[in-house]
Parts: sequence; C-alpha cells; structure tokens
Amino acid sequence: MIRIRAASLLAALLHAVLLPVLLPVGCRSGDRERGASESAPPLSAQTHTDPFLDLNLQDPQGRTIRLADFGGKVRVFDLWATWCGPCREGIPHLNAIYERYRDRGLVVVGISVDASPAAVVEFTRAVPMRYPSGMLNGQASALFGDPEAIPTTFVVDRSGRAVRVYHGLVDAATLEREILDLL
Repeated sequence: MIRIRAASLLAALLHAVLLPVLLPVGCRSGDRERGASESAPPLSAQTHTDPFLDLNLQDPQGRTIRLADFGGKVRVFDLWATWCGPCREGIPHLNAIYERYRDRGLVVVGISVDASPAAVVEFTRAVPMRYPSGMLNGQASALFGDPEAIPTTFVVDRSGRAVRVYHGLVDAATLEREILDLL
C-alpha cells in the first residue's frame, strides 16, 4: 500500500513538474490549434535569392540531398519526428500529394528532427516515405528556425519565397489547394 502511494505521488510530482517543461517539445505546443497556418515568417527565404538552394541535408543513410537540385520547383518542407503521432498520420497524405504533383513541378522534402538516423531508418520501414527525407542539421535549423510544433510544414514557391507555414498536422485538402495555387 505504501509502495503504491509512493509511486502515485512520484507520478503526480513528475506530471506537475515535467509536463510544463516537456510540452513545448511535444507534437504541438502553445495555443495553436491543429493545422493552424499563417503566412510564412520572415525567413531569409523572403530575400531576393532562393536560400533553400544552398541547403544540403544528409538522409538517414548518410547520403547528401542537395536542395539546389529542386530549384524552380514548388517545395513542401515537412519538419517531423519519429515519435510524433500527427507526423505518422500526415506522411501518407504527403506521399499521395508528392506522387500526384511531382510531374508538375512539386517536391516534398521531409526533415527529421530526430537525433538518431537509425531511429528514422527503423521508422520508415513501418511508415514509408516516397519523397526525399533528410536529417535536421545546423544549416536547416538556421533557415527554418525552431519549430513551434511538430510537424511544421513550409510551402515554398518556385522562386524560393516561403508563402505559408502550418503548425501541427495540416489537412491534406488544405495543403493540396495551397500547392495547386503555386503550380
């Protein structure tokens, strides 16, 4: 009986102390609602050049993904994590959108915020990604900033201007409408 009360007390204490600390790194943070969108923040992408072309990522196997290869295309950058339920839910929709519009000039690029490439490899065995996906690095962090929620999805036009950012899981139909306006 004492052991159960101690465990319950410890769980309550951890909940009260750690939850406020851990909440901002969860799938959603702050008061944003699921899939909230806004015009893109003033990223360096808002300058006259396309800063996304300078970005290189490493995929989980260590191969380089050169975003310069995607110049002139509409790009969807999805910041995601293996531990994020909404990310798992959104990947099949991103696969479908990528397959549907890649011949019209769309590329989807996943950017995992996970620390372990091995965890990403294991995750993608269960949840395949049919679009390029790399690991977050310092260069990508400097460009995208710290996401307020995971997933965070950036929509970038053909000239490299970030036109929209979605915090949390974005509805597939909403994302598709945004993309069609740019293709």
